[in-house]
Amino acid sequence: MKRKELILFMIVGTGTNSNPQELGFKLLAKKLYSTITKIYPNYVVFFASSKSKQTINYIEEQFEDEGDEFVEGQDYQIVPIEAIDDFSACFEIFESKIWEFDFQNDKDCKIIMDYTSGTKTMSAAMACCGLFYSKDLISVGGDRSTGEVSAGTEVINYQNLYKIYDKFALLRTRYNFNAKRYRTCIDVLDYIVDLNIHKDSFSNLCKSYYAWDNMDFEEAYDYLKNVDIKQREFMDIKDDLKKNLKALGTIVNSRSVNLKNCYILASLINNSIGKAEEYRYDDAIARLYRALELAAQIRLTSYNIKSSDVDVSILSDNNVSDEFIEELKMTEEDGKIRIGLAKDYLLLNELNDDLGKYYVENEKKIKNMTIKRNNSILAHGLESRSKEDFDEFLEVVIDMARKLDKGMNKFLNETKFAKFDLKLELNNL
Repeated sequence: MKRKELILFMIVGTGTNSNPQELGFKLLAKKLYSTITKIYPNYVVFFASSKSKQTINYIEEQFEDEGDEFVEGQDYQIVPIEAIDDFSACFEIFESKIWEFDFQNDKDCKIIMDYTSGTKTMSAAMACCGLFYSKDLISVGGDRSTGEVSAGTEVINYQNLYKIYDKFALLRTRYNFNAKRYRTCIDVLDYIVDLNIHKDSFSNLCKSYYAWDNMDFEEAYDYLKNVDIKQREFMDIKDDLKKNLKALGTIVNSRSVNLKNCYILASLINNSIGKAEEYRYDDAIARLYRALELAAQIRLTSYNIKSSDVDVSILSDNNVSDEFIEELKMTEEDGKIRIGLAKDYLLLNELNDDLGKYYVENEKKIKNMTIKRNNSILAHGLESRSKEDFDEFLEVVIDMARKLDKGMNKFLNETKFAKFDLKLELNNL
């Protein structure tokens, strides 16, 4: 396999503090020469101020003394850098050269960045730039008994940055998780190599929430059961995860149909709120419409009535008016009476139920909202809904849900998706 063309970036200082300027240039040149000959790059990029360019002349002399050549334009180039104490200016200059060799060059290059020399600001800027663009970083160490690395003792230290990259990956995962980009989280986690990070549990968490966001409760529960919430990565959300696990467990395992359905309703409402937080108001309102419909269906179940197959004998036993029953019979098709949202609530009103009364009292308002939903691009029309449309609809749905079951506030709390505290210090993770 053909070796990549190796490019060495070096920042050039102005000599050593303990020596006269000319001698300082020569000593620094000797150290830089030592690094170059150890790395053996195809090309060197020096970042130097006008004052420090003299050092590079002495590097050329070092090559000549060894019977070799080091020619500007052929073997190296000098990139002027005068704002040696301006972090942003230094960073941008280093960055521009990375772009030049990585993206504007036809050759396949590998860049190594030596941040040893130069001012502290230059070194910091190069180290950060290398970290940002995932370049190999090196520093030169050796015998420092005199306070500086003694010539002839130089050792090149390659900096192992995988733990830092893993920290950044973990932080990115937390941000993406809060933004409900669960698939992106899973992709980012695949790059983490630090065994101290419990990425399997994190991956299960993301898969659980992805499934839950798509209303696949069984799969969400199975994945969430395999999250070790005692681990430090989850310390700021562990209480919420316990609530979520309880809610999903109830949906999947509870023998109480009403309790199960109430948790599903709460989950659907929270799901709609999540879509609204992503500014997907048409999507959010579509879920609210289903939640409003589900609330009526849950209440009708308590009367042993199914919206998808209404038994008129049950209606008669519950003193529903003959006129209303006849009206329902007119919709019979294939031997079944199927009713939608409005008729669900009107039937509840006939049953003298609180939900039905609430609907009738607010019928005009609710009909206006459902018309907007029907005209939405995600229903039957081409219009887009607004935050105001969503907020108005949400208020009605939550009112209806609370009338459905007095425990609805608890159900809503336990089905609310956990979110990480992004203010936590990264080193605490």
